[in-house]
Amino acid sequence: MLRGRQHVTSSLDSLSADLRSLQQKVADIDASVDRLTRSQAALDERQLDELDRIRAAVAAATDDLAARMTAVEDRARHSA
Repeated sequence: MLRGRQHVTSSLDSLSADLRSLQQKVADIDASVDRLTRSQAALDERQLDELDRIRAAVAAATDDLAARMTAVEDRARHSA
């Protein structure tokens, strides 16, 4: 009977160690997910900033082109 209790105690100790190991692995995975989430958020923010800069450049180029076209049309009207 004493051997049975020792075996049960040994099994419980082993299972407890396994559980602690798994809990640590889960905590490590959670930390990795948190880091990746923050990294992705920072990347998304940089991409949005870059997109805003591109939009501004395209808008400026479009406005410049429209102004040039208007100037050419005005010159063509006054020349004719």
